[in-house]
Amino acid sequence: MLRRLAAYKNFAALALSGFSTATALHEISGRTQREAVRVVEPVRVSVEDHWRRAVGVITAALESFQRIKSLHKSAARQLDSADYALTQLLHDLRPVMGLPADVSGLRAVLAEAERTAPERRRKALAVA
Repeated sequence: MLRRLAAYKNFAALALSGFSTATALHEISGRTQREAVRVVEPVRVSVEDHWRRAVGVITAALESFQRIKSLHKSAARQLDSADYALTQLLHDLRPVMGLPADVSGLRAVLAEAERTAPERRRKALAVA
């Protein structure tokens, strides 16, 4: 607060003594005038550097694509393994599972799972 009062006193004294208001404001703020900023030209990049950068981007994209393919194959193997385990569990539990009165829908699902399971395993192994 005392600084503000002192600054106002200095401002009033400067204004009354004939200095310009801009100079008084400059002294109150305590800032120095900024020098003109020089514009720096960017470094020119050669054609070879452009190509090297473009090839780097494309190479990174291809490596990412290969990684995605390997992760996809791994996920397919894991899903096939889980499907096989579930099918085996259903076969093992079939004798002790209590079935509802109308089991036609469940039997159709189980029959379809048994029919297509070997085909899915062959496709998964062919992809891997």
